[in-house]
Amino acid sequence: MQSRLHDGFTVQKLKFRTRKVPKTSSIPLILPNDLKYNGSKGTVEKVRGARRSTLCVVPEALELLEGIKGPVSALSICGPCRTGKSYVLSRLLGSADAFELGHRWDPQTFGIWMGTKVLKGADFTILLLDTEGIDASGGSADQDASILVLTILLSSLLIYNSLNVPYKGDLEKMQCFIKLAKGVTVKKGQKTQMSELREFFPDFLWLLRDVSLMSTDENGREIDPTQYLKTRVLARGEDFEETPGDMVGRAILTSFPSVECFTLERPSDNKQVMNNIADHTDKLNPEFNKGVETLIGLLLQKSRPKRGYYKGSTVNGIALSLMVKQYVEAVNDPQAIPALDNTWRNTIQLMRSRAIEEAIQEYREEMAAGIATVSQGTDVQIILDEDIEDEMDEALSLMSIHNKAFTKVTSCLLDNIGHLGIGSGDLDEESEGVVREMQERLVRREERTIEYVGDDLVTRRQQGMVVVGGELYGFLQENRSRSRAFCTEMFNTFFEPVQKKIESPPAGYDFRGALDELERTREQYHRWARGPEKWAVLQEMTKNWDSLRANIKKIRGYQEQLMLEQERAHQAELEAQRKNREARRLYNQQQDMQRAHKETLEKMNQLHKWQMAKVKMEGEVWRWGEEQKFEDFRQAQMDEMANLSRELQGRHDREVQQLKSRMQRQQDEMNGKIRELNNRLRQPPPPPPRRRRKGGCVIM
Repeated sequence: MQSRLHDGFTVQKLKFRTRKVPKTSSIPLILPNDLKYNGSKGTVEKVRGARRSTLCVVPEALELLEGIKGPVSALSICGPCRTGKSYVLSRLLGSADAFELGHRWDPQTFGIWMGTKVLKGADFTILLLDTEGIDASGGSADQDASILVLTILLSSLLIYNSLNVPYKGDLEKMQCFIKLAKGVTVKKGQKTQMSELREFFPDFLWLLRDVSLMSTDENGREIDPTQYLKTRVLARGEDFEETPGDMVGRAILTSFPSVECFTLERPSDNKQVMNNIADHTDKLNPEFNKGVETLIGLLLQKSRPKRGYYKGSTVNGIALSLMVKQYVEAVNDPQAIPALDNTWRNTIQLMRSRAIEEAIQEYREEMAAGIATVSQGTDVQIILDEDIEDEMDEALSLMSIHNKAFTKVTSCLLDNIGHLGIGSGDLDEESEGVVREMQERLVRREERTIEYVGDDLVTRRQQGMVVVGGELYGFLQENRSRSRAFCTEMFNTFFEPVQKKIESPPAGYDFRGALDELERTREQYHRWARGPEKWAVLQEMTKNWDSLRANIKKIRGYQEQLMLEQERAHQAELEAQRKNREARRLYNQQQDMQRAHKETLEKMNQLHKWQMAKVKMEGEVWRWGEEQKFEDFRQAQMDEMANLSRELQGRHDREVQQLKSRMQRQQDEMNGKIRELNNRLRQPPPPPPRRRRKGGCVIM
């Protein structure tokens, strides 16, 4: 189910991958330990005998959170209980009761809840978080501070919701904000100043409810609510000593990158309407509804992807779920303080490990799908050649399928870790190491030296890389095993009738007839045998064919010398085929490795340039609103990457074509010499020279 909202955002429902959970509009993300979530019923239940002391993460909510693949913007709301926080979030989703609304004195929301619906935009997804009310019954100041710290650490935009216009004295009730600097640190083991938090904290919007009065300055002149909040509420008073309210105001102004204020009039003076506001949206104060619509537009405009610790980094659903678990663990430990740098490093490490496993699984699926596509229309899995020998047969090459899968998963891996930002160095060495680890798990190669026959028919030595392990090696071994079994069956099918005829020759069957029939049978084998083991099977089978040789000697017209020359020529052909095939495989794999390395390096360079440009221009975009300028730059980078990819592919295609031409010339020369030798062997032997006697001696 989808519905359009303001500014191109779409309301979408999050889905569980494995669990069967009731379809509720919200789900607890973090609960106090005296409560537990019943996933089968979709309800929260009391834990008998438990006393609230810590916070717990709800696994079902994390599973939903991990389903958000792109960057996430977490929009949270906090504030005193019974002030209508849940209603504001529900209206953001285009309804009035997406989050449970409380109509009793006791609070309805405990811990932190997340909506099961999100606002999907072109570049990021907005996740809505509702929090337990400050000063709720059953809570404490420390627990309020823990909830607030968690909410701030997870959010990119924080709404503080309260009733009526605040005054200096009201700030003293917000002591939890003073504990921010003590409750979190930027770098582990180092003291943090409040000003350092601005780079990582969310934007702050104070939403004043049930306000109809005009905001004025000290001289009675009208000012906007934000200016009123900053100058008359949060700014330090003229007293010599700093009051607790002054400390709260300083904490808010110093810790958050931006502070704004928005006001809403009272929804209704009708008690019945207020007791069930979700069902009476059309009966609410028109000015209130108008204000809500304006507020929604403002919130969507201010929303931005949550950034990580590194420059240019953004947080997706998986990263946010990992951070939730780490932050909850930290706030539960009286000796621990959540550290932004350490949490981000741990998140990156877990994200990269997960990204590698996902890439490996995707590679397996891509390889299986590629092989299945080639095998369509057959009852069994088709046997593939390993290398590309002909452009017409490229789709039948296992290495061709591998190259496509390898390129795709490498690109996906870089995209998945690209949002993690720039750590240290010109290129993020950790990211490069992750890509290298993934690629080595896919393909592990070793250097080998082999002999091959050159264009001049001279045997030479060549060095290169061969596959000896990794996911690809498993596919190669499986394909070779099928090829060996199939070729062995083909050999027996074609050669057994000839063998039986040689063992019991029919009338008129002579030595030359046997040679001709063997040659025709070899041609049949060449035409029907498939896969990388084709020549190896033929060489092994014929080399060990002792019984056939013994029976051929019994055939009429047998010539020992001709038989030996025929076998030598045949074995020479098979050996040449084997060596040339090995040389071609060695060369192709060397080129494949170089191509993959170049493509990966270029992709990483482009990714790094993109991240650096993003860091450089991001401030200008948010400061001046030049979104189009940033979009044009991004498009230019993508076009440059596409041109580079086409250039690398063209270079690779030319190298492959040159190899094919050289191999073809070599094969043509070899075939010519073999035909010449066979023709010579087929000619009848010359008659013996005539003898004549001279003087009692025989003259030759």
